[in-house]
Formats: sequence, C-alpha cells, structure tokens
Amino acid sequence: MRWKWSEAKLSGSRRKSSRLAGGAKINIVIILCLLALIGWGVAVFSRPYLRKNKFEHIMAERIREFGSTGQEGMIRALIELARKQGLPELSRDDFEFEGGVGKDSVLRVSYKERVRLFDDKWYIIPMVAEKQLHIPLQY
Repeated sequence: MRWKWSEAKLSGSRRKSSRLAGGAKINIVIILCLLALIGWGVAVFSRPYLRKNKFEHIMAERIREFGSTGQEGMIRALIELARKQGLPELSRDDFEFEGGVGKDSVLRVSYKERVRLFDDKWYIIPMVAEKQLHIPLQY
C-alpha cells in the first residue's frame, strides 16, 4: 500500500485555536479595567490643577492692574473671581504679596482642594498658586 500526500496528518493533535482563547480574554478584560481606572484617576485629580492654572492666569492680570487698584482692591477682586472659578472659599489671610510698582512682585495664595473619591471619602490636596511679575512704573 502506498500513502498519498493528501492523507498525511500533522504530528500531534493540532487544531485551529482562536486568538482569544482561554486566558487571553481575561487578560484583555483586566487591561481594559486598569486603563479605565487610570483614566478615572487622571480625570478626578487633574481638575484641581487645571483650576489652579486658570487662577494663576487671573492673578497675572490682576497684578498688572496693581497700579490702579492697589493691594486691597486686587485681593478683593481675586477672592470674588476665585469664588466664580469654583475654588474653595479664600480669605485675605490666604494671600501673600511682596513687591510693588516698579519692582518684581510675587503674589502667592495657599489653599486646600478637596477631591471626592468614593461615597464620603475625600482626599485633600494642599495647593499654592504663585505668580511673579514685574509691575512697570507707568501704564
């Protein structure tokens, strides 16, 4: 008897397996869950830093207007704008200002942001918004 090439079988029992058989499906689900968790963390924890960045830009605008409004007017306006931006309640004690007209000036605000994690779990982030500018003599 002669054998034919068409009757030849591969050695062992090889069958076509799908790419997503067995543990591969579980690994993909785990990876997707981890990516979702990382995305949630980035979304939750980036908000306070974005608010701080916007407030620093507002601080720069108010420092430029220092010559016409003075320190008290500048701080009063910043407290009002911080309330509109969604920052925690600020007081005059939270602000530090060094400098003046014709000098390099530094405006610093210290406050605490609360980030809600789950249910009633909160994470507190101490924040310091600081802006340094030179206030010219004439406008």
